[in-house]
Amino acid sequence: MRKRLILALVCLGMLAGCDGEPSYRGLSFIAYNYTPWDLDRIRITDSEGNLAATGAIVAGGGEGSAACCYRLNGTDFNVKWTGADTEEIRKHMSDGQISDEKLGALMFNKETPVHFPASAIPPGDGPLYLELHIYPDEHMEMALSRKLLGQVRIPIVDTTRWLYAQHRDALQNYRDSSEVRRVVAKVAKTAWIKYRIEGKQDMRQYMYLYFTVASNFDADPEIAAVLARPGRKPGDFARAVEAMGTAGGSR
Repeated sequence: MRKRLILALVCLGMLAGCDGEPSYRGLSFIAYNYTPWDLDRIRITDSEGNLAATGAIVAGGGEGSAACCYRLNGTDFNVKWTGADTEEIRKHMSDGQISDEKLGALMFNKETPVHFPASAIPPGDGPLYLELHIYPDEHMEMALSRKLLGQVRIPIVDTTRWLYAQHRDALQNYRDSSEVRRVVAKVAKTAWIKYRIEGKQDMRQYMYLYFTVASNFDADPEIAAVLARPGRKPGDFARAVEAMGTAGGSR
């Protein structure tokens, strides 16, 4: 009976260690990058040195890209991550060949501690995903899921696609969609930190106003009042913009 119980726990993906700390087995690791930076490498380690790693996560990206298979123990982790502002690197490259020394100076290396309380394994038979969400203010949150898609919390890529589909004429000064995405990610950093804009429709209308009206559109008293409204909920900003008659078209 005991052997069967242990086997069942292993199949679920988690076993409690001798000290009661959780142990997650067979993890697929996926990182969601809500920062303006393109990330070269992400490594998460537990107190015992076990690690999970992934890389090449563009600004706003991560969905659908998972690395397998890992084991992590405990509730406290350390994340080492490396990246850069790719548009800044591109500027230097346009002036000629960039040296390894200069490239290294433009890259950053950071470490961030993350606490992840013991969590129940989601039901289901599919792969178990460990999600690492890297927010615009660079704090990080972890979660367990059975879903590879649909877990994005700040829709930077989706918003970029929508802008290109609905308002391409306003983007003529940008080289391509990758540059637009990086700008959207930079604007999203301010939008999230200052106003907690993260819902899909709110993000779309925020970026519509930024790219087609003015980059300082939030200085308008009527817009500013909506953004500062106490208790504002996801979707409220988009509805208020629509009521003003300044919405950005198809939702």
